[in-house]
Amino acid sequence: MKKLILICLLGYLCLPISTIYANNKVASPTVEEEWGAFSTSSDTLTIGDQIPSGIEFSEVLQFDSDKLRLDDYRGKYVILEFWAPTCTASIASLPKMENLSQEFRDQIAVIPMTIFEEERVSEVFAGYESLDGVDLPIVLHAGKMRELFPHSTIPHFVVLDPEGKVLAITGVEDLTSGNLKKMLLGDTEVFRYKEDRKILLGRYDKLISESPQIPSKNIWFQSALTGYIPDVPASMIQEYEDLSHIRIVNMPLIRHYQLAFSERDLVDYYGRNRIQTIGFEAEELFTKKTGMDYLDWKEQGNHVFGYELIAPPSQNPYALMREDLNRYFPHIKASVKKEKRKVYAIVQQEGTNYPKAQEVESSYQAGSFGLSMQNYPLQGFVYHLNFYFYQRSEFPILNLTGIDYPIDLELEAQLSSISSLKQALRQVGLDLLEKEVEINVLVLEKIGDAKVLAL
Repeated sequence: MKKLILICLLGYLCLPISTIYANNKVASPTVEEEWGAFSTSSDTLTIGDQIPSGIEFSEVLQFDSDKLRLDDYRGKYVILEFWAPTCTASIASLPKMENLSQEFRDQIAVIPMTIFEEERVSEVFAGYESLDGVDLPIVLHAGKMRELFPHSTIPHFVVLDPEGKVLAITGVEDLTSGNLKKMLLGDTEVFRYKEDRKILLGRYDKLISESPQIPSKNIWFQSALTGYIPDVPASMIQEYEDLSHIRIVNMPLIRHYQLAFSERDLVDYYGRNRIQTIGFEAEELFTKKTGMDYLDWKEQGNHVFGYELIAPPSQNPYALMREDLNRYFPHIKASVKKEKRKVYAIVQQEGTNYPKAQEVESSYQAGSFGLSMQNYPLQGFVYHLNFYFYQRSEFPILNLTGIDYPIDLELEAQLSSISSLKQALRQVGLDLLEKEVEINVLVLEKIGDAKVLAL
């Protein structure tokens, strides 16, 4: 059985859910089927085009009427926001758009729309305190609108002028109060154009060596480094069978060191809260920019890199990767040291002894609002928390339960919330405490000038 770990980085830009869940049953009909024969299903709209009249939606949350008609908004600017309840970046944009809607309520209307159903949207609104004040009309099952405005990342914004013409197709970073004030004064150049282009790589495609002229190249060793490759989504793949294959595309340098030193160790995963950087300039190793600002940052100089390694099973691929990083980036000294750090520690409640798994088969399912695992190591869940939910947490999560055997565990909690996670763990005989303990920390120190050229 081939073992494959596929990590898609969606923190900065989210893929629309219809491309993630191929079997999602909310696949939309064509525009022609929904609204009549004003266009063919292949037609799309761009800047300067007139949006068709007669578009209406009957499934809308937080809306007083039985139908939302775009024609009713003529005379106002309209911002259409494409978002999804599974994308944290687009969830985070909703409170910002609510504030802008309140500021410009007499001149600008904001309409978020998603392909999801009411249950999924309501679940997110109930689980995020930041959404408590969001009172925008939420259009459901809006896949038909993607026929008009296709895109590959979200949040995605379309700005319509008072006559219903497409004024801008842009990202959340450009929808600021200042830019909207300029728009109302007639400046149509304030928004950058958000153009979603994508070259998809198959899981087993080799980044450097793929060539149709030689189908089987019989490669035993290969190591390669690239700079930024336009239009290719950031990703990280680790594959192990006859050969080890590591492939990283368009990712900040800190992610390369994270993988090389974390290896496949479920205990010592070096998230940002377990990395110490010394002597680097701001944004030299990573950035907090998002959306189009992040895309601009990627294109500027030596900010993101690609790496590919092919090696035989007799070699530790992570040791080879560390050697390569020393070779490619000699100005960076990387080491691991012991250091006392504050952590969130999962422990057993006093007097309890968590039972071993009753199930024979192993399974693991975790989402934003819960966990279900059978005959599975607790450390695997802790690794998932650190890698996915607490990448930006100030403190890492450690397993100090002493449980070194597979267990069954069911939790109903917002896994990204420490208080919610703590409450759920306490209900099953575990607890989550703040402690100060000695842990391994990855230290990255700049000891010279960078020599890598930007091509």
